[in-house]
Amino acid sequence: MAAGLLGLCARRFLTVTATRGLPVARVRWESSSSRAVVAPSTMTGKRPTEPAAQWQEDPEPEDENLYEKNPDSHGFDPDPVVDLWNMRVVFFFGFSIVLVFGTTFMAYLPDYRMHEWARREAERLVKYREANGLPIMESNCFDPSKIQLPDDD
Repeated sequence: MAAGLLGLCARRFLTVTATRGLPVARVRWESSSSRAVVAPSTMTGKRPTEPAAQWQEDPEPEDENLYEKNPDSHGFDPDPVVDLWNMRVVFFFGFSIVLVFGTTFMAYLPDYRMHEWARREAERLVKYREANGLPIMESNCFDPSKIQLPDDD
């Protein structure tokens, strides 16, 4: 049905362009699925037939098995030599550089958010208060006499 309508519309279009003297491209199109043929030479009858150009889909690419060529493949490249060097480079940078140097760098970073300083300062204050006979902690963090509250309205 669709192929018939396509052929009918194309024939009408080509007939109109041929009768009005409009330039017409010399094209012959043949569908591979519906077998409909659209050709301007069938409308006018004066032109020689053009060779039909069939539309072909690309064939399905077959997946290439790298293990048939190189049974020791690491999956980086089809060439065995390049594949071996890519594997060595990836593992060198992945383990040696990232893991070894990364953990060393993290171990020697400065005190993050001053956690170690805060602990040392707390131990120093505890020793000072015990030596002077003061309580280790007070109920008021701030001196209440220095806090100014707004007036009650």
